[in-house]
Amino acid sequence: MAFTYTDSLSTNRDKVRFHIQDVTEDSGPKPDDANFSDNEINGLVTIEGSWQAAVAACFETLAGLWAREVDITVGPRREAFGQVAKRYGALAKEWRDRYGPSTGAAGSRHLTRVDGYSSDVSADET
Repeated sequence: MAFTYTDSLSTNRDKVRFHIQDVTEDSGPKPDDANFSDNEINGLVTIEGSWQAAVAACFETLAGLWAREVDITVGPRREAFGQVAKRYGALAKEWRDRYGPSTGAAGSRHLTRVDGYSSDVSADET
């Protein structure tokens, strides 16, 4: 798994890493301290259509990963991983609200129903 980051923010990958704070190798934002790989981030930029939408997708992924973690209480110490998941979810929503959904074809969220019963297209197009 390749990890590269330059603080000049000269690439879209660097911008994504900066905004999700995935800037130190082997000390990433995932629950096991893993980083997003270069390929994952590059792929998300392509799929989502912009680095900003890729940031939102990373936050959505992190919310899902942290939601799988169990809250732990040992004596007076409590680790509420569910709160981490909620925060990442809120960040994802903020970025989606600000920059919109993905614009890439692979990440398109618009579906057209074409089954002969649809009003989305004329009968001769089915």
